[in-house]
Amino acid sequence: MRIQNSIKNMVFGLSGQIISMAIGIIVRTVFIYTLGVEYLGVEGLFTSILLMLSLANLGFDTAIIYSLYKPLAENDVCKIQALMNLYRNAYRIIGVIVLIIGLSLFPFLPYLMNGETNINNIDLIYLLFLIQSVSSYYFAYKHSVIIADQRNHVISKIHSVFIIVSNFTQIILLLTVSNYILILTIQIGFRIFENIYIRNKADELYPYLKARNNASLTSKDKKQFYENLYSLFLYRISGVVINGTDNIIISTFVGIAWVGIYSNYLLIITTITTFLGYFFYSVTASVGNLNVNESKEKKHFIFRVINFTNFWLYGFCTVCLWNLVNPFISLWLGEQYLLNKFIVFTILLNFYTTGMQNASTTFRETTGLFKKGKYRPVIAALINICVSIILTQLIGISGVFLGTVISRLCTFFWYDPYIIFKNVFHRPIKFYYLKYIFFIMLVIGSCIISNFIISYMHVNNSLINLVIGGIVCLIVPNFLFFLIFRKSHEFIYLWNIVKLLTNNVSTTLFNKKNYNL
Repeated sequence: MRIQNSIKNMVFGLSGQIISMAIGIIVRTVFIYTLGVEYLGVEGLFTSILLMLSLANLGFDTAIIYSLYKPLAENDVCKIQALMNLYRNAYRIIGVIVLIIGLSLFPFLPYLMNGETNINNIDLIYLLFLIQSVSSYYFAYKHSVIIADQRNHVISKIHSVFIIVSNFTQIILLLTVSNYILILTIQIGFRIFENIYIRNKADELYPYLKARNNASLTSKDKKQFYENLYSLFLYRISGVVINGTDNIIISTFVGIAWVGIYSNYLLIITTITTFLGYFFYSVTASVGNLNVNESKEKKHFIFRVINFTNFWLYGFCTVCLWNLVNPFISLWLGEQYLLNKFIVFTILLNFYTTGMQNASTTFRETTGLFKKGKYRPVIAALINICVSIILTQLIGISGVFLGTVISRLCTFFWYDPYIIFKNVFHRPIKFYYLKYIFFIMLVIGSCIISNFIISYMHVNNSLINLVIGGIVCLIVPNFLFFLIFRKSHEFIYLWNIVKLLTNNVSTTLFNKKNYNL
């Protein structure tokens, strides 16, 4: 049942992401040619500011989802209601806090944008971003029970429909009126309506959520929940600072236009990360169920399978991005939007090291190891800010990404796996680190081999070169990985999963019940 739910989550998540990716590229192209790169920079900056404000969330979403695994497995309706009541009340307060802090930042906006800008109504644009962020706290809290119940495919289908309609509407508005404020207003309307629709869907799937009740947690459950929440808040600080400060630092120390140029790379990276993330996000609830019911040997094996899958997917994508991202952007937007190879290297190093944390993060969050090393995320955040600012002033924009990588390697890279192996698997961890080194050597080797072949086959046509590069990148890393790992237990297990997925995809996609949104 866990595998079937994970497959269903992946099928609908990935198919929706493919559609969103195609439309997103069209939207970005129209956006650049109608509004310009400065608007992209402003959008990236304000998105990062509001990501920082999401610290007010404290980590409630992760804590609630983790707390829901057991009562959902046991059908403990009273405890589920109590947790959702707590979540609803907390999010109402958080929404007010985010609004107040967001409004207080108005006087500081000019100091976060290095260089002159021709964009009018900056304050109004920021206010619209703030409204979109705050509104989610009042409508989106019921997502958690659907996710914890291994039914994320329900959210994926609804989200895909709204993304498609919203993006097509945005394209039409860009081509007709080119009014960014109107576009933001329409986007807010779509976002609110989507959250309301998912909330109503949750009420339909779990009728007891809309029933009037006074359920509350026991003192013991509250104590445990808030202990986990405190530790998660520290993780939240690190995650938000590491992921949310890049655009702010670039805008402040390099220039707002550079945020716009980087945003095109970020669009591609984020699309791929989201695409790959559907696999790990889809299995998170299943891993939570696994950790409740299975032996430590089974948990360790599944961890190895997820980590191996992580390496294959992120390794393959890193090879493709190294060889194809600049040729693609050059063909798509022009050479004036390119970053140099060293900057691309630091972006991809950040991409790969972030992705390789997925297995550890999944098991840490689903086993409740929130209190172990709880102050380490704060250390990571401080390292990230200090090193990024110093390196950015020394070597430019690439310093931002190197600072992020250094902070991660000093903290999460070694400690998260350590606490999982020590407290969940009760095994030595040295083989994990050795395999990590081996994995990264294979990725580097694949990049070098594929780059050599592509250079040798170079012709005087950008589109043909891109196609040739794509074919080489598709073959070289996958063939190398298959040749080395074809007899491993992880690969054999994954191959059986792929066969199961192949046999069930058509049934999953064309089952009429799956389209009952």
